[in-house]
Amino acid sequence: MNWLRWFVIFTFLPLILAVLTGAISLSYIALLPASVLAFSLLFETPSGFSVERTVEKTRLRIGEETEVRVRLKVERGAGIVLVGDVVSPALEIVEGTNRHVFFKLPEKKLEVEYSYRVRAVKRGSHTISPVEVEGRHFFELEEPRYALFSEEVRITASPRIMNLNRFSHRRLGRRGFPQVTRARTGTPSTDFREIREYRPGDPMRAINWKATARLGVPLVNEYEKEGALTFMFYVDASDSMAIGGFKESALEVAVSFMLPLVSYLLNRGYRVGLYALGHGTLISPVSGSDSLSTFTRFLLSLGMTSTEESLPLAVEKTRRLLNGRVVPVVVTNLTDSNFTSIRLGLKKLLATTGNAPILVDVDVYEDLDAGKLVSLMKKSLKEELSFPAVTVTKDVRKGVLKLLEVVL
Repeated sequence: MNWLRWFVIFTFLPLILAVLTGAISLSYIALLPASVLAFSLLFETPSGFSVERTVEKTRLRIGEETEVRVRLKVERGAGIVLVGDVVSPALEIVEGTNRHVFFKLPEKKLEVEYSYRVRAVKRGSHTISPVEVEGRHFFELEEPRYALFSEEVRITASPRIMNLNRFSHRRLGRRGFPQVTRARTGTPSTDFREIREYRPGDPMRAINWKATARLGVPLVNEYEKEGALTFMFYVDASDSMAIGGFKESALEVAVSFMLPLVSYLLNRGYRVGLYALGHGTLISPVSGSDSLSTFTRFLLSLGMTSTEESLPLAVEKTRRLLNGRVVPVVVTNLTDSNFTSIRLGLKKLLATTGNAPILVDVDVYEDLDAGKLVSLMKKSLKEELSFPAVTVTKDVRKGVLKLLEVVL
């Protein structure tokens, strides 16, 4: 009500001065504030809002853009109308703006439309809040009118998965592991995997008659293949993976590295397992391209945790899965602080599986002031470990191809 007080003062003060001094011309000064005050009192605060919001697409790859379009209608009142929403920091606004101010004229509907574009800069599920609309009376002579419209929009962003189909190899190098064809066509074991639809060539003894009768569709039991090579990944999700900033932290690079690699291995018949250090969550080794969705959901939702979990403890928790032909792969940001844990864990993996584990060191220090110095320090630590190691930078393709060259 401060504005009302001042307009009342500027309306009556010239009139009082005109009466006291006899200068009638002073009374004309009161016409302007009196007119504005009378005009403002005739109309109520803007109200009668309606909002429609559409989003071009809600599933993006990192770096892709989508358009958000908003239509606003205001039926009654006069004054200022503020409209906008709140966009997650992981959705960068690259064109337009998500907040606007409009002027509602008396006795005339306000119909406006605006749009803005956002770009996904980080993986995960991100939100755009409901649209907020606030109507304000001229000079705030009445209380504002506020309303929320539309539901929260959820946009899922995933890293770009590189095409590795051109990567070819004839045999599994010096480790003496079986070739891809053997990994895919080994004899079935007694380890049950899943029930799936019948495919031409499946043996009759594999048919699950109870499930078939219940659903009316031919279904068979599928078992894991003996001799299939298993890749067991240990992915660090502790605070040490936060280095690199919000958009391109070490954990984001690790996830971008893992997705195409897991896809490649599953599509070629290898068994893949994954354990997240710090979270204590596990995907037991499985094979087949239809398992990719499980890993994709797991990795896209993988976040940082402040819980510390040593690699030796993680190995002990997953010991029962390390039988047979297993290639352990540890994905972490190697530093002085976790060096001892990584070294002990790698030694334990070697003793448990009989195969030298591979260290994948995520290095995102290149953009930092002391980046070269840190990279040299990390190189020295890897040499001290004396285990096969692969360095992964923000250009994850090189890291993926390097790892495949090491193990395949």
